[in-house]
Amino acid sequence: MDHLKITLAMTTLSWVLLSAAAVPSSLFFESINTSPSAAPIAAPVESKMSSLGGLIAHVAQQLSPEILSFCTGTENPSLCADTIGPYLDGTFDPVKALQSQINATLSKATDIAANISALLDDPATEAAALDALRICQSEYSSMVDTIKETVHLVEQQNVVDTYYKFSSVISYKSTCDDAFLESPGVHSPLADASDLLFQLGGNCLDIMNAIINNHRI
Repeated sequence: MDHLKITLAMTTLSWVLLSAAAVPSSLFFESINTSPSAAPIAAPVESKMSSLGGLIAHVAQQLSPEILSFCTGTENPSLCADTIGPYLDGTFDPVKALQSQINATLSKATDIAANISALLDDPATEAAALDALRICQSEYSSMVDTIKETVHLVEQQNVVDTYYKFSSVISYKSTCDDAFLESPGVHSPLADASDLLFQLGGNCLDIMNAIINNHRI
């Protein structure tokens, strides 16, 4: 039985490797409507083949080959598969997969925004961090509003406008990070959560880029 499980896992992993190296197929995204007047977004120059290593652990978890292949070229393939897998039933739909990743990013951004507010209200928060936290409060408030707007856009399958609007999410995050970098001696209490947000947001942008260019990631 163990030998059979190993064989199935290796077969699935081989399928993923072959899919990632294969010529992109338009059939995978043929049902997606994007703006006909929008220019395609250039694919990343740097290859993301090295990210395949993050998917190996998921083969044993019996995730579908479609999800594994879909997540291969994202910022964090393992996080992508974990986020998408539990919410997809039946026929794989890349737009629904994107929606689940955007919703996960929105949830994390909302959590961070709440944490910032709590820190600002906490008398124990060091005074030197307050200015940076106020900047972050403004940036994360804008971020949450922006992600909510992209949720409605992707529901309309308007992936092109979703991509351009969602791109600002990373800018909001960076502005918050810079506020702490410019506060000498102050350690950001948001660092770990912010890093996870960056990976979730990066996954969203990679997925959207692939959909717009009408090929697999």
